[in-house]
Amino acid sequence: MNICWISQALPYLPCRGGFRLYGGNLIKHLSKRHRIDLVTLLGEDDEDYLDWCRQYCASVHTIPTDNLSAPLRVAHSICTHLAGIPLRHRARLRRLLAKLYATCRWDVVHVEGSYMGGITPGSLPVPRVLSLHDSWTLRAREMLQCAQSLQETLFYTLTRYCEPRYERLVYPKYDAVTVVAGPDLEEVRRTVPSANVVLIPYGTDLEYFRPLEVEKETKCLVFHSHLGYAPNIEAALEFANEIFPIIRKKVPDAVLHLVGANPGPMVQELASRPGIRISANLPDLRPTVCSAGIYVCPIRHGTGLKSKMLEAMAMGMPIVAYHPGSTVGIECAHGEHLLAAETPLQFAAHVLDLLSNPRKAQKLAAAARKLVEEKYSWDSRAQAYEQLYAELIEERRSRSEAYSFQEVRATSMAGR
Repeated sequence: MNICWISQALPYLPCRGGFRLYGGNLIKHLSKRHRIDLVTLLGEDDEDYLDWCRQYCASVHTIPTDNLSAPLRVAHSICTHLAGIPLRHRARLRRLLAKLYATCRWDVVHVEGSYMGGITPGSLPVPRVLSLHDSWTLRAREMLQCAQSLQETLFYTLTRYCEPRYERLVYPKYDAVTVVAGPDLEEVRRTVPSANVVLIPYGTDLEYFRPLEVEKETKCLVFHSHLGYAPNIEAALEFANEIFPIIRKKVPDAVLHLVGANPGPMVQELASRPGIRISANLPDLRPTVCSAGIYVCPIRHGTGLKSKMLEAMAMGMPIVAYHPGSTVGIECAHGEHLLAAETPLQFAAHVLDLLSNPRKAQKLAAAARKLVEEKYSWDSRAQAYEQLYAELIEERRSRSEAYSFQEVRATSMAGR
């Protein structure tokens, strides 16, 4: 089939951004069986990665993310949240799609991101799928519980009240809306009852994220994430302040290694404490993660499925994580694939259990790797989208045939 892929962030691999990661992996696998024409907003540093997209896409078309003047920003915000019609990029995207459709004749349009959902025109006579990843209404509530600044608090407070209206105006225009985790599915259905919401979780790249043969530091606990993002900052601080001291009392030479992009000031300060290390912006974090003895994921808040958890599972790491904060959307079981905790004291006890029981840790790690192999490959995610596209195309065809039959019948009756 011919697919028009519209994205609010340039998809490419490897990368850290969720939209880029999700779109990049799906495009990589879908392109094996289908033609994809990519239309994407182009950020400041994105041009260096366009060649990656050209490997998998029949054509790549970009729209620069130009800056707006203050009056236009105000008008854009008002139109977005009152009418569900963002102004920025809208006219340019509409003209580009009309021009491309004349020759491409797509079977389905796939839109990545709620913002792009608002500016993509509904005039093309093909099914449209809006991939949200998560619910922004739910995200606003979650982020208010871990906001790290007054600016973040104000932004998510405003979003909490404005976003539901935008969602109700935009989402019903799509044949299907997809999310990656159960809580997001429930929230979108609650906020927009008329939307057709479908659950398609994240996958993970099983070839890229795999157990590596590196020297192990068995008493090292590792956590990798974007260390400037509020839920991850909160997780790092809670582990360092409440959980790690309990572990160090029993295992004085235990090490906490925080690995990730752009650590905030409060996270950077942790490196001054005994036993805590930080590795920022590594070009390849896999050897560092795999060299640790245990992977810890103390995330309590946020939305969507935590792709870092799938990556750690794929790398064959024994895992201790908060449930449900870190495990939401993943069909894992406590004691079979990982150890799940609900309190800091329980979290520390689970870590100490694995530190003293290497065979148990190895068994959990092997089961976790097997789980992602069976249920979370990107090819299985691509197949889920293929099935969704086919169902929507068939539904639209059936409606068109039914309408044509009724029209012919009405004409026939009028002629009698």
